[in-house]
Amino acid sequence: MLVYIWARRNPFVRMSFFGLLTFQAPYLPWVLLGFSLLLGNSVSVDLLGMAVGHIYYFLEDVFPNQPNGWRILQTPMALKVLCDPAPEDPSYDPLPEERPGGFDWGGGGAGGGDRRGDGDVGDEDRVD
Repeated sequence: MLVYIWARRNPFVRMSFFGLLTFQAPYLPWVLLGFSLLLGNSVSVDLLGMAVGHIYYFLEDVFPNQPNGWRILQTPMALKVLCDPAPEDPSYDPLPEERPGGFDWGGGGAGGGDRRGDGDVGDEDRVD
C-alpha cells in the first residue's frame, strides 16, 4: 500500500531494479509484483496492497481535487489530541545569552593568535 501511494505521488522519479530494468516510479508496484511471481511467491498480498493503496490514493489525492469534491478521510480527533504538539506559550521570553553561539570567537586563547598578549599578531606569533 505504501509503495503504491509513494509511487503515485512521485510520478517523475526514475528507478532502477537491480541495475537491469529502468522505469518510472508509478510502475514500481507492478515491477515488485512481477518479481514476486518470478520468485514463486503468492501475489495475492501484492494485489491487495495495490487495491487498498489505489483506493486510499483516490480518496486522499484525487477526489478532493475534483469539482465539488471533499476530503472523505478525516483524522480522528483522538489521534489529533494525542499526536499534535502542545501550543507554544506566547508569553515565553528566553533569557539573553552572554555570548551568542556559545564560543568567544576572536578572544585569543589556546587556538593560536596573539601569544605575547599585546593584541598584535605578528610573524613571531605564527605557527608553521
